Order: sequence, then C-alpha cells, then structure tokens
Amino acid sequence: MEEEITLKPFRRVLSGYEVLSKTALTITDCSELAERYKQFGVDGYRIGDYSGPSYLNRYLECSIKSAPMLVYKRNIFIPMVFRGANESQKLFSEPSRMPGFFILLDWLIENRPEKAIINYRAPSEFHPEKMYVDSAYVAFRLSEILDVGGFPISRFKTLEEFIVWNRIYHLIENGQIGRHSRIFDKDNPTNVSELKMILQVVQLKYPETTFFI
Repeated sequence: MEEEITLKPFRRVLSGYEVLSKTALTITDCSELAERYKQFGVDGYRIGDYSGPSYLNRYLECSIKSAPMLVYKRNIFIPMVFRGANESQKLFSEPSRMPGFFILLDWLIENRPEKAIINYRAPSEFHPEKMYVDSAYVAFRLSEILDVGGFPISRFKTLEEFIVWNRIYHLIENGQIGRHSRIFDKDNPTNVSELKMILQVVQLKYPETTFFI
C-alpha cells in the first residue's frame, strides 16, 4: 500500500519584499514520487532555486529558494511547490492525477511550452538548457480538465456532443477572437491533438470514456 502524501506549508517564496506562504512536498515525499513515476520519465529528485513569473503568484516575478523538485527527462525540473488550493492536494490524494499531470505536461511542452515552462526559451540542439515547469499552472489546468470537463466528457459518444458542450465551457480554445473563440476546430491539428490528450487524461479517472475522435 502506497504511503499517503500531503502538502506542507512552504515559506521560501519571495515576491518583491513579501514572503509568500505556499505548499510543497517534503524531500522524502519527492524521493517516493521519483521511484513511483519512473515509467513517466522521472529520473530523480533534488532541491534547487529558481525564479520567474508563474501561476504560483499570479504571474508576478518571484524567487523560490530550496524548492523540492522532480528531475524529469534529464534537463526538466518540476518544482513540487503549489498554491494552497484544492486542486494541489488532489494531485496526491487521487491516484489518477499524477499520471494525468505527466500526460498533460508532455502535451504542453510539445505544443505550448510557453504555458508550461517558466521564462521559456527554446533550447538549442547543442546547448540544452535547464527548464523549470510551472507546476502550479499544470495542476490548475489538470483540474480544469478533470473537475470541470471530466464527468461530462466521459459520457460523450460523438465529437458533435463535445463541440456543443465546448461552446459553453470552452475547455479548448482555438485562438480566434470574439464569438468564434469558443468553437472547437476539428480541422485544427492542435485542437485535435489537445482533445485526444484530454480524453486520455479523463479515461484515467473515468475508464468508461469513449475515444470519439
């Protein structure tokens, strides 16, 4: 039986002159997660510093000291520091969440790295740079997928049902401006890829989910 993992208060986030209180895993829990999620590309864990605007502090510049992190695919670091919100604790209390986190993270890195990576700059082939994941954003987006869209999406049998629902809840946006921005574009490869990823994540929690695209 896996040990319960819980977030603890973390006061090593500095924004301007203010010390912010967030939540984080202990380094012992990071060790447990590193072993548990090797199959998803986790190589280990470490403690480190990073800085930049992120969802953690409403995209204001902040510095985080001695943060526990997972090492992911060699040069990507996933800080285990989060906002004090329900979606953060659900990552570790619901077994489907962390696998979904990695599926979503992979998609974001490939398709919208500026959303997933703090201060994103494309690494060159010869000089790969360390990248720090905006873990708080990924946890929030995962919550949007599972807590807003999970149950209804698991019941859809056709793409048309999703398109009608998405016009109201706009889980997927096509980048257009105005009243057409909520329309899922089935001819847009990125929209299609995102929906396939969402279905994969939703199926982790709702095994009866139909892959209707």
